[in-house]
Amino acid sequence: MIDSAMETNLCVIAGGGILPRKIADNFDPSGDRIFFLALRDVTDPEVVAGRHHEWLELGEVQKAIDAMHRNNVGKVVMAGPIQRPALSSLALDTRALKMLAKGGLKVFGDDGLLSLVAKEIEKEGIKVIGIEQILSGVLTKEGLLAGPAPTKISWDDIKRGLQVLNSLGPCDVGQSIAVQEGIVLAIEAIEGTDQMIERAGSLQRNVSGPILIKISKTNQDKRVDLPTAGPETVDNAIRSGFQGLALEANNSLLLDKDRVIKIAEKNSFFVIGVDQSKILQ
Repeated sequence: MIDSAMETNLCVIAGGGILPRKIADNFDPSGDRIFFLALRDVTDPEVVAGRHHEWLELGEVQKAIDAMHRNNVGKVVMAGPIQRPALSSLALDTRALKMLAKGGLKVFGDDGLLSLVAKEIEKEGIKVIGIEQILSGVLTKEGLLAGPAPTKISWDDIKRGLQVLNSLGPCDVGQSIAVQEGIVLAIEAIEGTDQMIERAGSLQRNVSGPILIKISKTNQDKRVDLPTAGPETVDNAIRSGFQGLALEANNSLLLDKDRVIKIAEKNSFFVIGVDQSKILQ
């Protein structure tokens, strides 16, 4: 938790899902030192219900920063998925337009854009922190975490997925890929991991199931948009016929690990944390 002597609040910029509320409640169950910035058409209203919050549109950068200052915010965490609309559809304020103009090609990638937002916030003397600084134990550990050990073919698919994602990483495209016996079934784009899993499931061959691989992008800003998996990810993968999930060790988030392990063990689905440097050497 933030040193109480600082007497500053934590701002949670809330994307979709329940993760923003879970982070806030873990930081301060009373809610006294939490301020939510809720995004219209993104944040679930129930997540911010009963907590101090303000609503804003995507693109209202100055309004967000002004709200942080009014609410004595010292640190900010970004949590939950945000399916970004086309830039042309946003009502960008003057500060957002200047930020995007300086950002160049970075504005076309999800991680690059979020990093620009983080830098803009930190210009105001407000620190942007990673989720793992509030929720302990969420970083994926190396090694087999649940289910049966991957086979030789599975390891080959994991390596293949890592190679492809690393090739795309500099373009700030995709954190996830589905591979089945050397064939790339799908790469995550704007649709998000869950829809990518369903798409890959519909394309799989009648052999052992595909593998979902999730890694951070090249030069990933670890404060924002780390690859994340949890019980829903595993449930969706199992329903779509996948045999396992490989997450980059120490550079990805595994939420509700106990539930993930229980689901995976019940369905003979492996979950493993991998060190790229050992596999791609």
